[in-house]
Amino acid sequence: MYLSMNTIPVRVVAAKTIAEGIRLLRLAPLDGSLLPAWEPGSHIDLHLGEGITRQYSLCGSYADTSVYEVAVKREVESRGGSEFVHESLHVGSELSISAPRNHFKMSTESGHSLLVAGGIGITPIISMARLLHDQAHSFELLYFTRSETHAAFRDELDGGPLGDSCQLLFGQDRDAVETTLDDALRHRREGAHLYLCGPQAFMDTVRMVAARHGWPDDAVHLEYFAAGVASDTEPQTSFDVRLARSDRTFTIPVDRTIVDVLREHGTEIETSCEQGICGTCVVNVLEGSPEHRDYFLTAKEHERGDCMAICVSRSRSKLLVIDL
Repeated sequence: MYLSMNTIPVRVVAAKTIAEGIRLLRLAPLDGSLLPAWEPGSHIDLHLGEGITRQYSLCGSYADTSVYEVAVKREVESRGGSEFVHESLHVGSELSISAPRNHFKMSTESGHSLLVAGGIGITPIISMARLLHDQAHSFELLYFTRSETHAAFRDELDGGPLGDSCQLLFGQDRDAVETTLDDALRHRREGAHLYLCGPQAFMDTVRMVAARHGWPDDAVHLEYFAAGVASDTEPQTSFDVRLARSDRTFTIPVDRTIVDVLREHGTEIETSCEQGICGTCVVNVLEGSPEHRDYFLTAKEHERGDCMAICVSRSRSKLLVIDL
């Protein structure tokens, strides 16, 4: 995986378990300087060695840039990232991180905010809740977890400063989740915005209920933290990609991605998640019809077809010309 040279060396200065299977890391720069400022919804890349780069939402105090905090859930089917964080990073461990990026920005409007988190999806949501609380803006937070022991930041969300605006919802099955969401989303306040983060199936349910009750697309903001798997029924064919700046053309086989082929031929593409979530690899499309498989671009951007995430998306046309 390509690593940007613009990284920040940090040291783990605290590490603790904050819920079942969730580990919180506090990271401080090696040189003692302040870290770049960030806004709620931001994430950073953790470069974990041996080509492993993973994205995690910042979940500490946005006002304190002496350290960053990330909370990582240990995944049963880990691709190496969460296992490394839980097993190999301890107080004193050194690693590199990226500067913060924010693809999950809050609206500048000051209307009511409804925050919805599922499981580890609480990590970007809690920093939004803190900001709204600090600015005395109206908000409500719904936090769905498997059980009480799986709820991160519980002291803060249950009886703490955010408790008055937060509902903790434990162990609900899909039907119960949908009923709870139905009640919460049925009557949208004028100008209200919805922010949601969690597993794909959970997110799909929230979006479905929001659409059912007429929430406009531009009032629904979301971030997936793991991509789904493309359907086995999706057609998989080879196609050609032409790089407009160098006028070179490459064939993309059925079993390889655009990024893989371009790297093999000496064109480095900066990536992070390689699951179509983060948007790092998005390029402009000058000719052709992308087959979008990402979770980053909006439905309108998919429809326009003038950009694509080349880590996962493919082509419906025989030729794609991209701005590289």
